[in-house]
Amino acid sequence: MSEIYGIDSSTYHRLPPEDQQAIRSSHQAAQAETPAPAPEAPAGPEAPAAEPVTFATAQTPAEAVEAIHDLPLPTWSDIPTGFPDEDRRSIYESRVETFNDRRAAQAQAALDRLEPQLSDYDGLNGATRAYEYGQARSAFDNDPHVQQLRRIVDEATANPTEIPAYLRTGDGPSTDVTRLDITQVRTALGALGIELPADATPAQVQAGYEVLALAPDGVLAWAINPGQQVRFETPVAGAATLPLPVRGGVDLTLVGQVDLSGVQTGMDFRQTQTFEMEVQMQGTATAAVGRTPLNKYYEWGSRIAERFDAFPELRNMVDSSPLLRNVVKGLPIPVSGSYEQFAGTRVSYEAVVTPEQGARIADGDLSAAPNPLDPMSMPIGTGTLMRGQTLTGSHFEANYKLLHVNGTSTDLSGQGFGVRRIDANTFEIVAGDVETVENEMFVGLGYRGIAAIGLSSDRSLEERSMSVARLDLRTEEGQAAYQAFMSGGQMPQWSPPGVLQAGTTEVLAADHAARFGLEIGGFGWGTEINSSELEIVSTRWADGTTENTSSYQVGDNHYSQVTWTSDAAGQPVPGTTRYGMVLANYDPTLSAYINDAYNRDIANPESSYGSFDGGQHVRLEFTEADLMRIRQDARDYIVRLQGEYGEQKLEAIDRDPIVAFGLTESLAAATTPDEVFRVLSNDFYQEELSGDLLAMSLELGTPPAGTLTVRDAG
Repeated sequence: MSEIYGIDSSTYHRLPPEDQQAIRSSHQAAQAETPAPAPEAPAGPEAPAAEPVTFATAQTPAEAVEAIHDLPLPTWSDIPTGFPDEDRRSIYESRVETFNDRRAAQAQAALDRLEPQLSDYDGLNGATRAYEYGQARSAFDNDPHVQQLRRIVDEATANPTEIPAYLRTGDGPSTDVTRLDITQVRTALGALGIELPADATPAQVQAGYEVLALAPDGVLAWAINPGQQVRFETPVAGAATLPLPVRGGVDLTLVGQVDLSGVQTGMDFRQTQTFEMEVQMQGTATAAVGRTPLNKYYEWGSRIAERFDAFPELRNMVDSSPLLRNVVKGLPIPVSGSYEQFAGTRVSYEAVVTPEQGARIADGDLSAAPNPLDPMSMPIGTGTLMRGQTLTGSHFEANYKLLHVNGTSTDLSGQGFGVRRIDANTFEIVAGDVETVENEMFVGLGYRGIAAIGLSSDRSLEERSMSVARLDLRTEEGQAAYQAFMSGGQMPQWSPPGVLQAGTTEVLAADHAARFGLEIGGFGWGTEINSSELEIVSTRWADGTTENTSSYQVGDNHYSQVTWTSDAAGQPVPGTTRYGMVLANYDPTLSAYINDAYNRDIANPESSYGSFDGGQHVRLEFTEADLMRIRQDARDYIVRLQGEYGEQKLEAIDRDPIVAFGLTESLAAATTPDEVFRVLSNDFYQEELSGDLLAMSLELGTPPAGTLTVRDAG
């Protein structure tokens, strides 16, 4: 049987001319080779735009794998629907074979071009030449991306008419729905709003499977694994002494807490909130001194009795006995207090969510929280961190008349695991040890356990030492690694294409929040006054490199970040340090000032004042050289404005930086890029920053160093 354009020749000749043309055009498009690189642009004042990386221009196996994965997939859409199914399948399989042949040829070409050659070491003597070549060859053969290139060649040979599962991104699911049992099908259809009757006919069951086969992966995963619900109660058991002025007790308590932060804006302008929910079982031993409920009731009852001259015998009996007098009336001091030691366990769920999810959560819809069992439903940038920890701690409280003070200190130790969506297909998973210290303080008016109102301060310090991996969930390997992690906590090794990176991460996180709050009985409510968060992350990957990030958040609107890369010896790689800061919801007038500082045409000045409507998100990014240039601009500005006195001022600042006053002088006093950035990102100077940078720009005739991006906050 002969073929033409991928189908049986007799079938082709029976088709109408327009269908023949469609097949011919489709086949020619599939056969088209990668276009030749465009000729280099002539040299000019500006460098030509960078050409996209292809398998032929890739400098590393990783770049070659990425370029080959980006090849367009064969499609069905342009094959006429009037063709018999067998003919349509034949045309499509021909395209797939061509696609796989092309991938295999490109992968083999990349391997041939990039593999080490003995001739590369001809400049070395014999023994050294052989050794260096052997080392290079070993590193090349063990590179997971090289192994993936070889796998691409093998795939095309073993399964020429199949597209690898990790490349399939069509409308339907990659899950084989025919392997789902009828219970799963019924549950999934119900989640999609389709009711399958209890006595469904075979035709109805088949229709149900067909409906699920049309659902995209994300919808199907959500339907099979519907959201989780968290619910807990608070039973209390225990024993205590009689309610004497000096008393003790032991009890078992279940404590729950829910918290939702304000909306915060990151370096990529992505806005998130942090939702925290925890449940804690603890056993408590208490010692207390002071007024009891009996004292309060007796005082209240005595006033009524005196008014109506009732129960004189009872009052006389109490007054005549020192023991009864202290028990019933209370100690003759206006101070009461208690001290508790407790131990137990805590399970907590922390999620980074979008503002839309946060609004739903605030309305009580916990289904809006990210669900790691359904990762494809998680918006980019969101994630969860779950902890299971044992705890020990202590609590004290004291009252003097209506003044109330209490504090709690808690030490926690245990394990945690988390999931974060980085982009459309990449997910980061972590698991490991979590150590936490928490301190809480409340000062106000009233009595804890009855009613109190005042100010509270919460501080926490957490260290996480965890394994980390980044997975590509387009791939079968990535999906399998994610499933192994979710079902058994197994962390994968570095092995592309499924596991893009793997290593270990060390995290130090410190939080502080001040709140105005109200306590009534066992219920507490608070609204945040100010807060700050510090996070230092060091992630060491399997290839020996280390990514470092230090970030600091003040309130919801001021964020700063420093990132750099270290080599295998732990030394910073030159040129990798980047500094950035975001002023979220920045005043429109101040936004105009800083925009003019960076973008105003000095020769033909036209201010952007009035062009910004409402708050703006302002981002500044710097290199080390940028920061040192800003420092020099500040020094030049001081001399330009103040002449000889300005030079004397700089000499005084250099002798003793503490005499520097204000933003400009503090910049002039800084001696390193880190010190300059510390001044620029100081929340204290955020309103002064725009005006000072604009003044320096206008006086010196040049814009400040660095990159400015302004985006409307609306």
